[in-house]
Amino acid sequence: MARRFKAFTASVVAVLMAAVFMAGNFAYIQPVRAASLEGVTQAAGPVPDGSLRVHYQRADQQYGHMGLWLWGDVKTPSEQAGNWPGGAAAFDGNQTTSYGAYLDIPLKDNAAHLNFIVVDKTNGVKEGGDKYVALTASGPKEVWIKEGSDEVYLQEPSGPPTGGPEDSQANFPAWSQDSVIYEVNVRQFTKEGTFAAFEAHLPRLKELGAEILWLMPIHPISQEKRVGTLGSYYSVADYKAVNPEFGTMDDFQHLVDKAHDMGFKVMLDWVANHTGWDHPWIQNKSWYVTDAGGNIVAPEGWSDAAELNYDNRDMRAAMIDAMVYWVREADIDGFRADFASGAPQDFWETARRELDRIKPVYMLAEDDTQIGLLRQAFNSNYNMGLFYNIMKQIPGGGVSAADVKAFLEAQAKKYPRGAYPMNYITNHDANSWEGTASEMFGGAENLMAALSFTVPSMPLIYSGQEAGLNKRLQFFEKDEIDWSDLSKQDFYKRLIQTKRENPALWNGNAGGPIKYLAADDGQVLAFEREKDGNKVFVLLNLSGTARTAAVRAGASAGRYYDVFGQSYTDIGAEQSFTLAPWGYRIFAKSE
Repeated sequence: MARRFKAFTASVVAVLMAAVFMAGNFAYIQPVRAASLEGVTQAAGPVPDGSLRVHYQRADQQYGHMGLWLWGDVKTPSEQAGNWPGGAAAFDGNQTTSYGAYLDIPLKDNAAHLNFIVVDKTNGVKEGGDKYVALTASGPKEVWIKEGSDEVYLQEPSGPPTGGPEDSQANFPAWSQDSVIYEVNVRQFTKEGTFAAFEAHLPRLKELGAEILWLMPIHPISQEKRVGTLGSYYSVADYKAVNPEFGTMDDFQHLVDKAHDMGFKVMLDWVANHTGWDHPWIQNKSWYVTDAGGNIVAPEGWSDAAELNYDNRDMRAAMIDAMVYWVREADIDGFRADFASGAPQDFWETARRELDRIKPVYMLAEDDTQIGLLRQAFNSNYNMGLFYNIMKQIPGGGVSAADVKAFLEAQAKKYPRGAYPMNYITNHDANSWEGTASEMFGGAENLMAALSFTVPSMPLIYSGQEAGLNKRLQFFEKDEIDWSDLSKQDFYKRLIQTKRENPALWNGNAGGPIKYLAADDGQVLAFEREKDGNKVFVLLNLSGTARTAAVRAGASAGRYYDVFGQSYTDIGAEQSFTLAPWGYRIFAKSE
């Protein structure tokens, strides 16, 4: 959701991700080690009132150099305690159990969530992704984390930290294996801003090649505490109705049926963390988070939303019933979960089981902090790390091929096998709050798209991206997309076609692993992916100057089709390639 995303990145995440990434370019300092905890068995005392205890386990049992960078509903955020990474709360060698070390973190009154990053305080290197804990008056009081895992456990896990992925237990619909997602902003897509007007664009989107249509929230928007004239799509007034500004329920069903007839799948944006203030559920105060005075509270940064209480089983059941309604009655094919970590993992797992009983659905999580969501509930999540740590840093010249390789290799180790991220160079949040793709990437925009389509992932295209969307769409007002220039349509059409025609580039287990190739220029990223005899060979120039690099293709040598050159070429075992500034070349062949 846009406003949380904006506040989140502006305050901490974007800055931290960039800082952590840049720290990776410097030589590591040998950390000062604490005494080993091996053989130590001691029980921790009671958790202090108003605190959360975080237990942390490392394979080497060395903790003195590690800390937690804290934000959210914590009494002393790390950014107030000091600069990165010195402001991180340090683990104390005196606070240990047989599991590992622990920290007691004082919380604000009526704390609703805590975020943290595990960081090596000696060099600023982040261990794993950002972590999130939802808090209520009844708990949790303690959580457990392990080296090599982004999961936050609510009870002590068994077994040592492994760092290796497990198999995803989520169901992956067969149609998702080669799909690309197209995000639809119904309000801004046409002058009318209706389902019927958008339906007229389906033939062009079919020609583009997108298969999954993700519709931003279609529900009525609350009037009470509304922001702007039209309000936020994410302030839902009724989960089982459509926004009358977009049309009627019959109009919506006609759009879905037409899309299905043309071979599209349709996903709805689902807001599970909160409702608007005039939603019918608001009469059930126990269904919402309340403060010490019994007043329903808004999520941090969202004055027009009321936060739901997932301790209430009746509310959970009603939420799942609403999701089931759209699959059963409207034949929806899946959901994009807004702020997915704002609802508990066990809720999503239960919801997924109920939805799959009707038909196989696809689930996308707006999250990159809770990898556990991908074990049973979700098929993919947002690749925020690639977007912030890599893509947004490339135009400034601070990213090498080795940096990209290191990031992708570390990321792959975190994901359950079969699950994968969703890559993007823009979306509704990024466009409205951070800038257009051309603002963020300049001449590297197409390079970023080529990267997002060729590394393991499911790519996203946002409304107007294929038309060179050159303005930040207003979030709470009417701001129509200009479709007069479709000069990028062919570029994205070719990327989508290349992905769909080459199994090596397919999603998850359906695609091939990435194999990095040696190049004698550190700004040229060279890799191949192979699946069942199909090979795709990719060269990316991560700099704004022309580069000539000798690439050792080795066994990958052979005759390839140059996707953008539209001709066949022979690639030798070692061959020089010249790439334009921010240049890219994609070659494909099948044996």
